[in-house]
Amino acid sequence: MHNYAISAVRNADLDSNHFIHPQHRCLVDWFKSKYRDDINGVFYKRFDPLDVKPALGTIVVLEPTDNYANYRYRLYGSQVVDTYGADLTGRTSEELNTESTRNVRPQYQAAARNNITVYTEHDKKRTHELDKIARWDRWSRLILPLVDKDATVKRILVSMVATEIPFNSV
Repeated sequence: MHNYAISAVRNADLDSNHFIHPQHRCLVDWFKSKYRDDINGVFYKRFDPLDVKPALGTIVVLEPTDNYANYRYRLYGSQVVDTYGADLTGRTSEELNTESTRNVRPQYQAAARNNITVYTEHDKKRTHELDKIARWDRWSRLILPLVDKDATVKRILVSMVATEIPFNSV
């Protein structure tokens, strides 16, 4: 992985105009429409993937486990599967323990432990291409915490958008 960038924002301060990907804008607009001040977030049982159809293929839903040390993939979007090369639905970060899961785990933990929104970008080489040309994708990841009535994070809603990077710009 290359070119890591990470930023965080309070949930109440989210603004879809700060994002370039329409999938992220869609999720932020949904989040803001469901946001409740009393729990500083969105109640996790209110999430229905059909409410965010424009972002559906990019969505990953995580269930934190072990006091946020790990997570289970509850939903793994079709566009993420197509680019990443595998469907991780039902799997856990602990059983996978790949470079990717180890690199993103602290970001998911930060979002869950602090009930904040996290945005990251990083470049990753594609590993499932059959041709000889090295291909890189820029993964833009929006991480939104979803909470219960006590403001405890129960799900992490992620939109992962991969954009192919031109060959000579890595």
